[in-house]
Amino acid sequence: MIEAVDVWFSYRDKEILKGVNFKAEKGEVTVLMGKNGAGKTTFLMHINGLLKPKRGEIFIDGEKVHYDRKSISKVRRKVGFVFQNPDDQIIAPTVWQEVAFGPTNLGLNEEEVKKAVENSLKAVKLEGFERKLCNELSGGEKKMLSIASVLAMDPDYVIFDEPTAGVDAIGFKAIVDIIKELKSKGRGVIVSTHDFDLANYVGDKFVFMNDGKVVFEGYEPDFTLAAEIGIRTFAYGKIIIVPHTAKIPISDDIDFVAAMGYKAKKRAAEEGINIDINSAVLERSILRALEGHTVLLICSEEMIRTVKREVAKYPVKVEERKVEVYEVHKV
Repeated sequence: MIEAVDVWFSYRDKEILKGVNFKAEKGEVTVLMGKNGAGKTTFLMHINGLLKPKRGEIFIDGEKVHYDRKSISKVRRKVGFVFQNPDDQIIAPTVWQEVAFGPTNLGLNEEEVKKAVENSLKAVKLEGFERKLCNELSGGEKKMLSIASVLAMDPDYVIFDEPTAGVDAIGFKAIVDIIKELKSKGRGVIVSTHDFDLANYVGDKFVFMNDGKVVFEGYEPDFTLAAEIGIRTFAYGKIIIVPHTAKIPISDDIDFVAAMGYKAKKRAAEEGINIDINSAVLERSILRALEGHTVLLICSEEMIRTVKREVAKYPVKVEERKVEVYEVHKV
């Protein structure tokens, strides 16, 4: 497990990280999300030993990270880092030399280096590129090469910083496949991304950062919080949640009305409101919102928390309205 405990970091007089606590397990894909400037890349560079915290501690498999040359070398054998921009990572003239650099420096013999290079290039579908010059590769090929150079070192953990930035649909699928393969082999994978499609395809655990702090950690992404802190969620539609005890706000911008539970259906009948969704209510409401529609969902007060929790798992906007409490007159 990788663990960060109360990590602080500042650049000159500006605090970038403000007490970050974080955990990533082997055999899981941990997705780190946040808007630009939230501190994601700065934090990840601490895990690989590229930066040293102002205060706080990093642990890898229970061992505290120290910052002498020998200790950092050990850390980088265990934790590989794939940079967002491949040109920041690629240092050798040819593809073979680039991928062979890491395992050679680990002390592998010639045959072991050869096998590591061949397996890594095969994993990223760059077989046959061995003699090519790195500066002649396309942007997508450089991205795959930067991944191969990390895989060749066979690390226990791999960090991907915005791996799908600038790639096409074929590149996206290739990266998804690589991440899933690493997970299947028991590696720990940390992915920093703005891409909710990637997050949903590969993520097991989701961590949100904002203003240098971790503000969310869970096994289902909270799309509502994501939107609030500036993470692009690509929300498709909206669900307006109204308790049955409030005045029902019917307007022209509402495409569907849903009633969840006996109290909600009874209240809608009293108001003469036509119900469009009255079975499998929550699932169908979410589906309509994903299609881009606005859904007014009437439910009991007791169900509001459950509904909000379930809706937050999907890329739809959610709004709770409590307007003019409706008084039920007893006869």
